[in-house]
Amino acid sequence: VDVTGTDRFVGGTGALSGDCIVALDAGATLVLREVGLTGAGNLVAISSPEETTIRVVDSVIDVAGYLELTAGCCAGDAGVPEQDGTVVVKRSTLRAAGILLLASFDWPNGRVLVRSSDLEARSSGITVGASDIAGSDGTARVVENTLTAAGPVIISTGTLGRTIAKANSFAAPTVTVETGTGGVCRSVGNTPAVPCS
Repeated sequence: VDVTGTDRFVGGTGALSGDCIVALDAGATLVLREVGLTGAGNLVAISSPEETTIRVVDSVIDVAGYLELTAGCCAGDAGVPEQDGTVVVKRSTLRAAGILLLASFDWPNGRVLVRSSDLEARSSGITVGASDIAGSDGTARVVENTLTAAGPVIISTGTLGRTIAKANSFAAPTVTVETGTGGVCRSVGNTPAVPCS
């Protein structure tokens, strides 16, 4: 599926019979609002250059495979900018074998917000990352959620990043909340308590 401009899907339900790959053009926005989506395979939104946005609001996504929502990734070419990616999940339920919510991880100014949602990774982990590998100035905010995973939960930003984990309930073998050099990390009011690392 190719997304150009702004594609909004509001209401309704759908079922994917196999794997689904979503590719966003530069500056494109994909919005799922009040949508119920199930799938027999993986649902992956990648191959998105700079200034792309993925928003999931008041929706339920339940797939048998992996769920990866990445804004600002993976041309594989250092000359293709992938900065300013944004992923937003609000008041939604995400269930999958493993969940990755990522923005511009090799480029600056990635933003990921997860608020008032229920995330479950049945056989792997949950990763929330913004400009956390070779990027900088990313923001990852995970607030008032329930995160349940068979593997590790990781919430991270890179150099000069801002990581906030607040009032979440975690059920996972390990939980890591971190930022890079010169960054700011806050982890408060979580159950169990999780220090920044």
